[in-house]
Amino acid sequence: MEKNDDTLPAFFCVPDITGFTRFIATADISFSKDFIAGLLRKLINANILKMSVGEIEGDAIFFYKVGRLPSVNQVAKQCKVLFKVFYDYVREVEKEDPENHEKHFADGQMGLKIIIHYGQISLANIKGRTKLIGEDVIITHKLLKNSIEEDEYILLTQNYLDKIRKKDVSSWFHWDDLKKSSDVYDHIGEIEYWYIPFGEDSAI
Repeated sequence: MEKNDDTLPAFFCVPDITGFTRFIATADISFSKDFIAGLLRKLINANILKMSVGEIEGDAIFFYKVGRLPSVNQVAKQCKVLFKVFYDYVREVEKEDPENHEKHFADGQMGLKIIIHYGQISLANIKGRTKLIGEDVIITHKLLKNSIEEDEYILLTQNYLDKIRKKDVSSWFHWDDLKKSSDVYDHIGEIEYWYIPFGEDSAI
C-alpha cells in the first residue's frame, strides 16, 4: 500500500475462534452467549502488547498498534499468551460444566488462529468511534478466510516478515516449522504469508 501523509504504520494481531459457526448453531443460546462473552473478555485482557481494539466481530478481536513495531519476542509471547488463555478457559468449562464441554470441546471442535500483519492505516472518527481505513485493514480481514488446512495456527504475512527482516528468529517458537503459502483475493491480488501450526499441545 502506498504511503501518504494521512497514513500511520500499524501492527495487526487478530485472534479468531475456529469452529465458531458450528458452536453457535449447535449450542444452547444461554451457554453459547456466556461462553463467547467470557472468552472474548479474557482474550482482550490478555493484551500484553497494549494494543488498541479496532473491532470485535463475533468470533474475532481486531487488535492493532500504531507506531513502533513490537519486538519479535513480544509478538511471540503475545501469541502464546492468547493460546494459553483460550485453553485455560476451555479447561474451566470442563471442570464447571462437563456436559457442555463433552458436547462442544472434547474432540477439538473449537480452536484458535492468529493473524499477524503489518501495514499502513488511516484513522477516522465516526460519531466518537475510531474506524480503521486502508488496504491493509482489508487484507487482515480477508486473511481470516484462507486455504490453510490446519484448524489452529499463527499466520505471519510476508509484509510483517519483510519489516522485521527475520531478526531474532532464534527467539521464535518452532521457527523451523514455518510453512509458506498464499491466497488470491478479489480486488487485492495475491497475499503471501507463512504460518506455524499451533495449539494446546505446542510448547508454551
